[in-house]
Amino acid sequence: MNVVLVTDDPMLPEFLRRPLEPLGHKLHHVESVAEVIDRYDELAPDVVVLPRRLPDRDLGAAVELFRNGAAQRGPSVVLLGVEPRDRELARLHGADAFLLVPFTDAEVLEAVGTTTGGAKVVLLADDSPLIHRHTTPILEDQGYVVLAAHDGAEGLEIVRSRKVDLVITDVEMPKMDGYELCRAIKTDTATAHLPVMICSTLGEAADLERGFDAGADDYLVKPVVAEELSTRVRVLLAGTLPASRERVLVVDDSPAQRHYVADCLARQGFEVITAPDGKVALEKAHAARPALVVSDYEMPVMTGFELVHALRRDPELRNIPVIMLTARDSKRDMAQLRAAGASAYLVKPFAQDKCVAIVERTLAERRLLAYKEASSVYISEGARRAAEARAEAGAMHTLRADERVMSVLFSDLAGFTPMSEKLTPRDLIELLNGYFDAMCPIVVDEGGDIDKFIGDAIMAVFDEVRGKPPAPERAVRAALAMQAALDVFNADRPLKLRMRIGINTGPLVRGDLGSRVVRRDYTVIGETVNRANRYESKCPIGGVLISQSTYDALGDLVVADPVEGLELKGVSAPVTAFVVRSMAPRGES
Repeated sequence: MNVVLVTDDPMLPEFLRRPLEPLGHKLHHVESVAEVIDRYDELAPDVVVLPRRLPDRDLGAAVELFRNGAAQRGPSVVLLGVEPRDRELARLHGADAFLLVPFTDAEVLEAVGTTTGGAKVVLLADDSPLIHRHTTPILEDQGYVVLAAHDGAEGLEIVRSRKVDLVITDVEMPKMDGYELCRAIKTDTATAHLPVMICSTLGEAADLERGFDAGADDYLVKPVVAEELSTRVRVLLAGTLPASRERVLVVDDSPAQRHYVADCLARQGFEVITAPDGKVALEKAHAARPALVVSDYEMPVMTGFELVHALRRDPELRNIPVIMLTARDSKRDMAQLRAAGASAYLVKPFAQDKCVAIVERTLAERRLLAYKEASSVYISEGARRAAEARAEAGAMHTLRADERVMSVLFSDLAGFTPMSEKLTPRDLIELLNGYFDAMCPIVVDEGGDIDKFIGDAIMAVFDEVRGKPPAPERAVRAALAMQAALDVFNADRPLKLRMRIGINTGPLVRGDLGSRVVRRDYTVIGETVNRANRYESKCPIGGVLISQSTYDALGDLVVADPVEGLELKGVSAPVTAFVVRSMAPRGES
């Protein structure tokens, strides 16, 4: 596709060329309509982009000319406006599309009606055959052609010799790592336009910083969810990140500097709001809740330094990262900014690409932190520690299982199924969540790890922890405290809950269970777990029933009544269990 831009502005051609040329289209820059007419056969325009003010023609006459005069092949006409009201001007003169400055790459592609044709080519550079087997089908299912490289050097050779639309690279590879590959691609004028996504198990802030500093357009931390990968790839191949990206507040008392920063971020798809000083910025932060603040240091009314202090003192705004723009670059100044709570800084003057890179890196760090905080309530503490250990060791796709002796606690609500049938789904969820809110902190306070919820049941495991009492003691103390807490929970409720708790201690296997590359649990399995569940089912309502092994481990700490000849499902011989009456206070035996 040939796109002809008529303008005397030296900057506009570059902003239009950026999304078009990587897709194989050509942008021709001329300064007048007359030049288009003189070179019409040479330019062969498919699309003509016209500003609202032309040096040698009335806008309406120019549109009519391309419609009915020289433009016998009928190029589309796009009007380039600087104000929203110019959209009406485009409609009035019959333009095919309207493009408002500043614009994003996606808006350019939409305005010119670009069609790329053919399948996109994605290069996957990773030294793990498993990653290739897992990731290639995901991309091929989306219609992409996937080229494989097993080290950075091979990847660079493919980029330089083949048509590639996107590069996805691991970091830790032989011959050339992912950072080096990204840097080599971005510093070569022939390949600098290629979007590069780093996809690695390295997920710390310093790793992301190195990636974006190398020129990466996106960074994904393994393990990668298929839907997330597909979305990110689609976004990068569209030429920009989504227009509905994070909201960024740009603060500067200089209109030119404010526009400079806002423009480069808006072109990357961010929703940008601006403020002329710290006081106005603070008001806008309260109203708009931006994901990031980019602020000048020296400003009237309220400086950037004072703004950071104000944000950090506000409970609702204190987690918003702030990038400081400053002409100061001494070690003392940088230390002062970090002490105030600035997340990063840019020393003036700076290039727009540097600004975008730091914004991307800071937001990526924020997303990673938010993900860690959110995921911590969805997975067990043991699973979290196991995942972090895998990531740190770079062994995300290895499975680990350990045999150990632990205490397993099962709690269940008696008669809850018929009771729940009388509740609406919302009331049922609210009741259960309130119950779990009362029970779970007790388990955690005793050093237990909540393995899973099974309907209204809680399954928790107690491992030996240095400096804490033995696991059986902590499990039984937790169970007794849970029964006491349930009485308090029921006090003002018309619907009274009743609970049974069973505890067993013995050998089991704790480790990874599930798919190696898609979804896994970090859990416990074995006969000890099964029997703990059986003890719960045989427990008197309102009581705590423990196994012989648990009772023996407690010694004089526990007062309990034996239950002999207890038959457990799946166990051939009857067993002896104990209903706990009380435990000695801590520190006594």
